[in-house]
Amino acid sequence: MKKTSINENLKTVDKKRLFVKYIKASFFRNYKNLELNLSADDIVLHGFNGIGKTNILEAVSYLTSGRGIKKAKSKEITLKNFSIKKNEGFFWGISANVISMDKIIKIGTGINDKSNSRVVKINDQFVKQSDLSKLVKISWVTPQMLLMFHNGMNEKRRFIDRLVNIIKPIHVNLLYRYELLIKERVKVINNFDHNKIWLKTIESEIVKLSIEIIKNRKNFILDMNNNFFSRDENKEFFPDIILEIKGEAEDLLIDLGDDKFYDKLMQILETNRNIGITSFIGPHKSEVLIFKINDRQEIKFCSTGEQKIMLISLVLKHSQLMETLFEQPPILLLDDIIEHLDCPHKMALFDKTSKYKSQCWFTCTNPDSFKKYPGSYNSIDVNKLQKDCLRKVS
Repeated sequence: MKKTSINENLKTVDKKRLFVKYIKASFFRNYKNLELNLSADDIVLHGFNGIGKTNILEAVSYLTSGRGIKKAKSKEITLKNFSIKKNEGFFWGISANVISMDKIIKIGTGINDKSNSRVVKINDQFVKQSDLSKLVKISWVTPQMLLMFHNGMNEKRRFIDRLVNIIKPIHVNLLYRYELLIKERVKVINNFDHNKIWLKTIESEIVKLSIEIIKNRKNFILDMNNNFFSRDENKEFFPDIILEIKGEAEDLLIDLGDDKFYDKLMQILETNRNIGITSFIGPHKSEVLIFKINDRQEIKFCSTGEQKIMLISLVLKHSQLMETLFEQPPILLLDDIIEHLDCPHKMALFDKTSKYKSQCWFTCTNPDSFKKYPGSYNSIDVNKLQKDCLRKVS
């Protein structure tokens, strides 16, 4: 194990390594003005519970598109009791320098108080939020993610869709349009004097999007299942994972092909609404299944400890696929994971992350948990960050 200085020379860094070199968060959660200069090494954030470790990970997660590690609403993130005038019209803001393929990407993002929408700058140019996903890939594991195995199929679909989107950033836009059109269709149907031509147009677009979404998921799962973990000594601790996605729409698309599927689903949509039913088959009803490859045990029937290991395995496997496809895995955020693993699993995970080709961020309460970490890392005591950066968490 080697703790490194934050001023470490970058000349020896792998040119394909993706990492955060600098990040500043203003009026973000419990931070009024947080600023970190970092090396390319892994990051260990340690401190008391409630001090703001996960909030730093959340700030990092906003360096890509989406709603971040906590899936929070914009105003939930803003530091309480601050003056908008002092913050130049933004509720919260993040700026960072990210190194990718030996090049600096300057990122700025925040919520504007006038539009209440997230704005993004890349290298000082305003861009779409989705452009972030094309340049900076970030994945994470949090304890809260285990709830998706008990909260119904919606959460599993969202999780898989997020993994798909990291690889294919257009996917989230397809889902957004699909969900909007479903709501618009119901609204039009409920209007007694509705425009049938407009309704047909909406339904046609829904079917086209259904085909794209189903294919994106299917192709992703095929790539994941064909991308086996390399055979190493840690496989007994982090088993290989197999994914499946199934549903009436998926079966129909396989049986009929694109054109006949389009005709069939259009017919189903029309038949259903003519008898007063607004629901229909589609990717919004798909079922996601996650199995251990060795015994085909489905994750929902596993113990909480096994589910945690399978979740980590799944995210690591996704990162391995990213490296295969793009020569660069995503930045990995591991929140409150290490201290909940037994020693063999902890050391197996350390072995994997110390060899990981992009930056890994960890949170923990006890820095001694990393005494046997085989790689180099920046150790940051969140308790001792400058007092003017912190406001006591209530």
